[in-house]
Amino acid sequence: MKLVEPISRKLIRIGKLYLNVLARHTAHLDVTRYHFILSLIYNHDGQLTQNALAQILDKDKSAMVSIINMLTAKGFVYRETNPVDRREHLLRVTEKAKLAVPQIVATFEHINSDITKGISAHEMKIFESVLQKMQTNIKPQTTEPILKITK
Repeated sequence: MKLVEPISRKLIRIGKLYLNVLARHTAHLDVTRYHFILSLIYNHDGQLTQNALAQILDKDKSAMVSIINMLTAKGFVYRETNPVDRREHLLRVTEKAKLAVPQIVATFEHINSDITKGISAHEMKIFESVLQKMQTNIKPQTTEPILKITK
């Protein structure tokens, strides 16, 4: 039997390497995790609820609460009551986040540029298209009944 490496291992490996470089370049900002989530909140400052952010990121509500709590404890984010619907809380960024996020985004741009050297724009479009197709293909399998695979 030939051993097959799962595609997920390849994606996890590149993800770990990327996050390691990101953490090294942003260590001085006190953002140890959730750089992209903080950037999303920054870009939608005061326009997103926790639920809306959870939907964008395809995360469950309890995980989103934990993430927001951590970003709040670190002084990057706070919740503000929605004046239109007082049951909702809008996510806002602090001055600390307003200083950190532009540096985080610049770091994303720098790393993205470095890791795509020698890869044409056309190849990147194909790569992104393939990733999207793979996501589309696997999504239904997360809710389908488990089928026993036999030879």
